[in-house]
Amino acid sequence: MDLGINGRVALVTGGARSLGKADATALAAEGCRVAILDLNAEGAAETAKELEAAGGTARGYACDIRDAARVRETVARVEHDLAPVDICVNNAGIIYTMGQLKDMNDADWELNLAVNLTGTYNVTKAVFAGMRERRWGRIVCMASIAGLMGGFGQTAYATTKLGVIGFAKSVALEGARYGVTSNVIAPGIIGPNAALSPMYERMVKRVAMQREGEPEDVANAIAFLCSERARYITGAVLTVTGGMDLFTF
Repeated sequence: MDLGINGRVALVTGGARSLGKADATALAAEGCRVAILDLNAEGAAETAKELEAAGGTARGYACDIRDAARVRETVARVEHDLAPVDICVNNAGIIYTMGQLKDMNDADWELNLAVNLTGTYNVTKAVFAGMRERRWGRIVCMASIAGLMGGFGQTAYATTKLGVIGFAKSVALEGARYGVTSNVIAPGIIGPNAALSPMYERMVKRVAMQREGEPEDVANAIAFLCSERARYITGAVLTVTGGMDLFTF
């Protein structure tokens, strides 16, 4: 199926590994020129190198999305190197600060807000005006099933991911008359890092399909939302959970 995005410029944050790398790979396979932003400069460059070896066009950029000025500077470099950004995949985020509210470190709360929520704001703001001017754009924000259902020991993470949903829906309203869509992916348990959680087996038992998902499952959904075929979908929250959000027994 031709998704109609051949030649489009796609920016993927957190694209050096795992979900972000899968997103970048899926978009490159559709003919997009891909800009990979990551704190890990070497990882971003390596992913770009792999995509180019497979016949694509890609560039890697070191960028801390918490730094608005650095984000604007990096987007300017992307647009100089590749062309204006048509597709923005806000994949970068953290989930490492686990702990119940009574034990939460205030610095961990602030870190989650800075990366998961403010970082998404910084990147989207840097590309949104140009998309509206050109009257075409695709924005995909990465939330989580925890943002919809809450998560034990995940107060900070779940709060930011629900915030991302409100942000993306608001952006959808502001972009709708200009050909710019904004949608949300809310994944469940996605391997291989999910197996590192001490609650892994318990979580999988809640999944209707009784297994974790793969990064490609999320990447394929993102590629569709970025496509011309999804032009009438905006403000949507697509769960990629294997049925984890269903009532199971």
